[in-house]
Amino acid sequence: MTDLADLTERGALYIEVADTNLNFRPIAISDPTPTGEQILALCDASPRDEYVVLQWLASGDVEEVRADETVAIKGADSARFIVVKADRLFRFVLNDRSISWPKHRIGASTIRTLGKIDPAAQLYLRREEVEDELITDDGHVKLADLGVENIYSKRSVWKLNVQGVQITSEAPMIGVRDALLKAGFDPDQGWIIVLKAADSKRQVSLEDVVDLRAPGVEKLRLTPREINNGEVDEVLRRDFRLLTTDEIGLDARGLEWETIVDSGRRWLLLHNYSLPVGLTARSASIALEIPPSYPTAEIDMFYCLPHLSLENGQMIGQTEARMAIRGQNFQRWSRHRGSVAPWRPNVDNVLTHLTLVDAAILREVEHD
Repeated sequence: MTDLADLTERGALYIEVADTNLNFRPIAISDPTPTGEQILALCDASPRDEYVVLQWLASGDVEEVRADETVAIKGADSARFIVVKADRLFRFVLNDRSISWPKHRIGASTIRTLGKIDPAAQLYLRREEVEDELITDDGHVKLADLGVENIYSKRSVWKLNVQGVQITSEAPMIGVRDALLKAGFDPDQGWIIVLKAADSKRQVSLEDVVDLRAPGVEKLRLTPREINNGEVDEVLRRDFRLLTTDEIGLDARGLEWETIVDSGRRWLLLHNYSLPVGLTARSASIALEIPPSYPTAEIDMFYCLPHLSLENGQMIGQTEARMAIRGQNFQRWSRHRGSVAPWRPNVDNVLTHLTLVDAAILREVEHD
């Protein structure tokens, strides 16, 4: 194979040739005005009448070079050719440039190479009377037998609401620190930062990166760390980790949960936990104390806020005790496992304990 660096150093005349994969290789030539036939000969194409020669022009257009047609080789930019076996050509328009192509379909990566498309831009197939079609990075376009497909690129503009200030980003990923700076907030002021999506929210740090392509991403909410009015913090804390199966299961159930350490004790808080009909509330915060040696040590009992009673005013037995958690008095439900179904460290976890919580609450309603 001819070495491009060697040809360039010697000032030799050459063309570059590729097939539809666009991996070009240099070929030395002696005639500065070769014909299509001569280019086929240089490529050892045989039988030549089954091959086509396309020139990739400096303008970005790709056009056919017929067998008897000559081209002037003036420099590397005008000396790129696509040589491939084909019995016909298809044509499409890419950002107002005319492209002839020897295959009935073309991949998005090839389109991007031909059009020198900015990686941050997206490709679209223009449609009439309907919304233009997005061409995904791993997609392709079938070139019509009749008519000319029109493809264009457009830089996407991603939007994010930062505490009421809408910012835009040309990149789909943005750092939290950069987002605050764009919105005019001092990132070092000491914020509690919450990323809110359509149906979830989580606390993030200044070092985190937000994927603006993720479904439902809406806004970053900022709260000064020093503000504390005694209400339950809307930020879902993660003071300690649960078992992976616990976290996956809680998220799968759509539960709003957090882990906190309060006065040296570890708590799992489940907010807006749905309750059955028949109680004085339709939802409550449920607290489970998670022992330091969990899951070897068992989870016992559970705690509710607000305090629950039956709709008919009847009190629920074994719920008189109170437990202060984060400055609020939860109602303790003294419900324990019996000898028939003891805690099994290799089997039981937060999720299995919640089945006992559900059963204990439901039993009170059904008993009524």
